[in-house]
Amino acid sequence: MAADFIDRFRGICGGSKVLASLIGVNIVLGAVLWVVTVILELSHAGTSLSPIWLALPSDFSLFLSHPWTLLTYMVTQFSLLHMLFNVLWLYWFGRLTLFSLGERRLLVMYVAGGLAGGIAYIVAAALGMAAGAYLCGASSAVLAIMSVVAIAMPDYELNLFIFGRVKLKWFALVCILLTLLGSGGSQAGTVAHIGGVLCGVAYGMIRKMDNVKKPVTLKNVYRKVRKKNVQAVVDAAKGRLSDHERLDQLLDKIRLSGYPSLTDRERAELDALSARMRNQKDP
Repeated sequence: MAADFIDRFRGICGGSKVLASLIGVNIVLGAVLWVVTVILELSHAGTSLSPIWLALPSDFSLFLSHPWTLLTYMVTQFSLLHMLFNVLWLYWFGRLTLFSLGERRLLVMYVAGGLAGGIAYIVAAALGMAAGAYLCGASSAVLAIMSVVAIAMPDYELNLFIFGRVKLKWFALVCILLTLLGSGGSQAGTVAHIGGVLCGVAYGMIRKMDNVKKPVTLKNVYRKVRKKNVQAVVDAAKGRLSDHERLDQLLDKIRLSGYPSLTDRERAELDALSARMRNQKDP
């Protein structure tokens, strides 16, 4: 039963273990902290749960005695609403990251964005912007993912309810601005969010510059991928290529050139393969 639920949850997360794990940890830990806080309030044992063991402290001496909080804070949310928004942003932009950058870089950007935000927060606190406060939440990590995806595939169009088709760069910009405005008036919290954004922007720009420096190599690789896809269709027609092998080849093309590089036929084939593999998992 548990294994079946995990498989279905991974399917919702694009089949990615990394994205499913990040979302799962944020939801489970957030729910546990919220329940414990409610119990403490009802029992009059305290008005809130002390964040000292998981959240990042602004006091540098306290941080030195709890260094692990630089990692744990980015999956710690004490507010269900805070957790909901972060998980939704992570789900939407995490799936786009899988298409444009791949699963490994999704994890790298989440951790790098969280570290950048945490370090920016510590520096801001040292300058007197958050005395006696704590930082928690996945916002900095998610903002880094938003930023790098917006740079990687800026003209990719999303079909949004009411608004219609909107380019990814504008949607990401609005999400980033809303997150920055929702920092709760904390200067250090805003600085932490900006740290996450700058981390994503820096990685995205470096990746673009690297692509410009190596146009011939990338062009040759792209040609190889195209030839590989043509041969894959032939092999699949002759029964020599499994669904997993063909799916891997399509994902290779997405990681190299982004989801928009797929032809209409390849997108239809990707959807069909994904659906067929999900059906095979169902009892």
